[in-house]
Amino acid sequence: MHHPLVSVIIPTYNRSALLVKALASVRAQTYPAIQLIVVDDGSTDNTRELLAGYPEVEYYYQANQRQAAARNKGLQYARGEFIASLDSDDTWEPDFLAKSINCLVQHQLDFVFLNHHRDSRNPSHLSQLATQSWWRRYMRQPAGEWWLLSPTLVRRLFLETCPAPSSALVIRRSSMVSNWNERMLIADDWCLILDMVMNRPCKAAFTLQPSWVKCMQRDNVYDGRENLEVIERLGLHDGMLLAERFAGQVTLAERRLLQRQLATHHLNFAHLLWKRGGHSGQVRLSIQKAFALAPLQSSYHGATMLWLFLRNRFRPDELASESL
Repeated sequence: MHHPLVSVIIPTYNRSALLVKALASVRAQTYPAIQLIVVDDGSTDNTRELLAGYPEVEYYYQANQRQAAARNKGLQYARGEFIASLDSDDTWEPDFLAKSINCLVQHQLDFVFLNHHRDSRNPSHLSQLATQSWWRRYMRQPAGEWWLLSPTLVRRLFLETCPAPSSALVIRRSSMVSNWNERMLIADDWCLILDMVMNRPCKAAFTLQPSWVKCMQRDNVYDGRENLEVIERLGLHDGMLLAERFAGQVTLAERRLLQRQLATHHLNFAHLLWKRGGHSGQVRLSIQKAFALAPLQSSYHGATMLWLFLRNRFRPDELASESL
């Protein structure tokens, strides 16, 4: 049986202890055709010395430029028909690649994404999404444990949210139309997929069966940060870059969707700032931007936040009893 080559790119920075686990999970894959690339993004620990003991690993070093640049360097050396990027603090289950490639080949898909466990009690983002009623539209075409997505649904889904972090994805190389976007602080994986789906019809599939483990580290670009910083970096910085990048490719309805998303980020940012430090010019500016982007939604959202604030302020004892 022919097994197409999968290039696995692992970007890492000062995580030698965790990297050992990530490498072990790749070496334990039941899928036989793997090119394993590690890009050291300027580590000052013993990463280089550690990898000397892994002759099958292609090791490349660069000065620190963050995760997207490290993935792109690995992509330069990738020879595989399929590309997967595993974060150095995550691990795959042994059948992760085997079932991903089987689904990709059997259904001639552009990419797949797989659900994960967390090393905490919190459910994964994809598991949380799947409990919401609006997600049912994406679960209409089953194929074993997989749910197949048409190009229309793929485009709609990834404009609404990003359910697929880097470690969850396996992508057909010929379907990629760009590298990872190095201007993104967090959303380089989201931008990569949006570049694909906004420029060509893409078919995809996902599974809710947990197939990898996300390690919760304080230096995670997303999960390790406080809500205020995540909103500022992902919602405002990266969200604005995404809106600008695809402004000429979206429909009017899609543009309004992106504007509503940005408005929500501005309001949530203002709310968290207000809770932390009270009224300020930055709070006013974020509220003004939200109303400029989506006035009706911002009015409703703002009124809801004000009601919750007043309720929490004047009924603290009753609220405390309700939460018991």
